[in-house]
Amino acid sequence: MDNAEGKRRYFLIVDNIELGYCELDEYSLNRIIKAGYGQVADQKLLLNKYETFYMLKGNQLQIFDKKGDSLNAEKYYQTYKTTLNLNLEKLLVYGELRQKGYRINEIQTNIFDLIADDGSSRSYYIKILPEGGNYNIEDLNNLVKISIRHKKEPIIAIVERNGEVIFYKLFQLSEGNIERSN
Repeated sequence: MDNAEGKRRYFLIVDNIELGYCELDEYSLNRIIKAGYGQVADQKLLLNKYETFYMLKGNQLQIFDKKGDSLNAEKYYQTYKTTLNLNLEKLLVYGELRQKGYRINEIQTNIFDLIADDGSSRSYYIKILPEGGNYNIEDLNNLVKISIRHKKEPIIAIVERNGEVIFYKLFQLSEGNIERSN
């Protein structure tokens, strides 16, 4: 299905759910793939739910639903938050990390939320925590131990009430690196 502008229609598949379609020329398609987003197979653009939101928010992709109506980031979130199990905090952290040049994937564990890499040999486990929570130092130390065991660097992402994300690198605590005050 080529049109006069050299665009081709690709069915958009997000986490195994067909959302509609997008029309892309060869240059745009190559830019998306080169940036590390999704895959293309048999006239289908396969993306994950966070890639899709980020690309919509940044106007990098125009999606049309099955009726042909345009889908923006807000409509995407409202329409698919339950179906795709969209988590607002993960969307915010994903966006911040992508903006900084990281490639990110969701992890299906209860320990960490995302895994990120910077294109080199360094990779990170990301744990997302809401602002104002009480966090046990032993639990944070366990995150470090698990990360070290998997050869990843542990990062916690604190999502503030205003939507701002602050990242902290975790280090293992031991008797030798804790100062005591008398």
